Amino acid sequence: MIEDNDAKKDLTKLLRFWTSKSGDDLVSLPKYVEGMKANQTQIYYVTGDSKAAAARSPSLEKLRKLDYEVLFLTEPLDEIMIQSVDNFDGKTLVDAAKGNLELSVETEEEKAKVQEAKKDLEEICEWLKAQLPEAEVSKVEVSTRLTDSPAAITQGAYGMSPTMQRYMKAQAVASGQTDMMDLERMNQATLEINAAHPVVARLRAMVDSAPKAAETKAYATLLYEVAAITSGYSIADPTQFAARVTALMNSGPMPEPEKPAQVDAEVV
Repeated sequence: MIEDNDAKKDLTKLLRFWTSKSGDDLVSLPKYVEGMKANQTQIYYVTGDSKAAAARSPSLEKLRKLDYEVLFLTEPLDEIMIQSVDNFDGKTLVDAAKGNLELSVETEEEKAKVQEAKKDLEEICEWLKAQLPEAEVSKVEVSTRLTDSPAAITQGAYGMSPTMQRYMKAQAVASGQTDMMDLERMNQATLEINAAHPVVARLRAMVDSAPKAAETKAYATLLYEVAAITSGYSIADPTQFAARVTALMNSGPMPEPEKPAQVDAEVV
């Protein structure tokens, strides 16, 4: 698929994937297209270390609500391979966890609500961005793809998924490469927050009343860490994460993080 352009068109029809609707069966792209909704214009996919991991991606929430089928790319090279496909039967293949997820079914009223939420939470997004490591989170914004989760980590159009980051890291280590700066520059992570979620509402209230408080900063860190884990990333300090969760369970003040939480680039 990657190297043989002459055979790619025929090979594409032979590809098989698990999907959000296929259960234990594998689905071809022609079969997927047959089952597309009347108002659906793109083929959606998510990556993951396994079928179960892909199915848990919070990036699926809006697509599930619309009853759209999503391909699960679970092999390490799938993300590279799918870039050589680009489109099938006139339908563009789109990573549901990358870039801005624009759905043609969104009404003007829904679009207006999103713009209103972005304006309303602009200061919270800026505050959150200031609390998180610049090398790991390029921006914070209001999400258009979340319906149930408070937050998620997505990538820019040219960023690498957590699965691909781990694969590239393993390849670099195997070849004796010690400088990982090139790989880190390909990380274009965005923290997306769900404007309608109670957790985000609580964070906003905490920021409004005490933006410099240790408890407020710890709550923001916990929001980020949960988003990272559910989105398939690793966190830098599991011990501190556990301490914050335990403190929240005890309804006591959460310990201030010793350093900003990061997606762990060292995990293979």
